[in-house]
Amino acid sequence: MHNDLQKPKSKWLSQFEILLLGATAIVSGLVALLDFLGALDGIPWLSDRIPTLTLLAMGMVAAYLVVERRNYLDAMQDNSDIRINELEQAIESSTKTIVQSLDGVEFRRFESGDDLLKYVIKRMSQARKTIDDLSWSPAVSLRQELEITQQLNQQYTEQVFKASKKLQYREVFIFSRPGRIEKLQRRLEENFPGYSCAYYPLTDIPLLQFMIIDNEEIFILSDQFLYYYTIKHPDLLKLFSRYYEDVWKKATPLKLNKNIIHEEVEKVLAHNGKRS
Repeated sequence: MHNDLQKPKSKWLSQFEILLLGATAIVSGLVALLDFLGALDGIPWLSDRIPTLTLLAMGMVAAYLVVERRNYLDAMQDNSDIRINELEQAIESSTKTIVQSLDGVEFRRFESGDDLLKYVIKRMSQARKTIDDLSWSPAVSLRQELEITQQLNQQYTEQVFKASKKLQYREVFIFSRPGRIEKLQRRLEENFPGYSCAYYPLTDIPLLQFMIIDNEEIFILSDQFLYYYTIKHPDLLKLFSRYYEDVWKKATPLKLNKNIIHEEVEKVLAHNGKRS
């Protein structure tokens, strides 16, 4: 930053200005004193020109002040331009920082659960390592159920089947829908080693339902709030992944790889009026 408002002057120019002002002050003061004492009365050519000399001295001082004022204003203008340029650079730098912080972010919004499910099916078919699924939002209205066609549901079921055979698929349930009990029974019958599941008791607490594929992309399907999003962002993925791990650790397991916890399965099926 530039703190000086005046332009730098050469050394000789500054010294000349000081000598000139000093000489003007000394001469003016001396002439005024001698005139006051009457010592100049004997010098006619000088005594008659006292007013002129006074005006000359005042003019020299005034001229100096005008020049200095001009230099000061020019310096202020230059300094203002410098500060404006610095402000523009700061704004540009801040903007670049914000943009860079968003580098790599991908956000997609879908108009309906139907559209999101189509994309989920596609991404599940491309999954390479893991799928972490929360199937725990409460039952949706009839209108919303009709939005997701039977054909899409069948395709989704087939992708869960295929994914469970080739990679780690973890699912956390809340059995708020009859279809989830049926889904659990199918997974237990298949008993693929890649599929594990657990559950929580039924609750009326609003829950956000989501899925994470390959720890690369988050799929948010909230039936309660009608939000259908996918997000790719490293920090958000860390947050959702850690959250899912905590949910998984605290849930009651029903199936861990090929190990079925029959006692807990019986409790769930009995509570929902089903038989194993």
